[in-house]
Amino acid sequence: MSRRMLIAAGLALAASGLVSCGAGEPLSREDVVRWIEAYGKAWETKDADAAARLFTDDAIYEATPSVNDQTFVGRSAIHTYWENITAGQSDVTVKHGEPLVEGDRAVVELWVTMRVPALNPDGDHWVTLIETNVLYFDGQDLVSRNVEYWNLLMGKASPPAGWGAD
Repeated sequence: MSRRMLIAAGLALAASGLVSCGAGEPLSREDVVRWIEAYGKAWETKDADAAARLFTDDAIYEATPSVNDQTFVGRSAIHTYWENITAGQSDVTVKHGEPLVEGDRAVVELWVTMRVPALNPDGDHWVTLIETNVLYFDGQDLVSRNVEYWNLLMGKASPPAGWGAD
């Protein structure tokens, strides 16, 4: 077998997700569920230390893609962002959908309800954040890049029937 054929075969395996882009085993659904549940718990408990530990030292966190002041680079910047963004939140509940995994990337939907008086000063302050996260893993169960796409609803809304992971 020629070198060119070996390289082509290796690239095909990597593209199919049969080999990991990082050290260890390929990224699995279970890896992503563990990560997203730790992320949700950090959010519910407003634990910026726990949230930051889920990311690589040089991770990129895009709370709003392509917006410079909403892009945080490095674990320290992510920690500061998390401290600030969760400071005015209470009664946070995070639910997640079934992740889609391909190679070292995963996509997962979140359904978050919380009280945020600054966002919804009326009534009981409930807001619902419906979010999709595109996660890039480093091969060590840490995220090196997180890109968020979200929608914010005033009030406490429930997910549609059949939504979410079991």
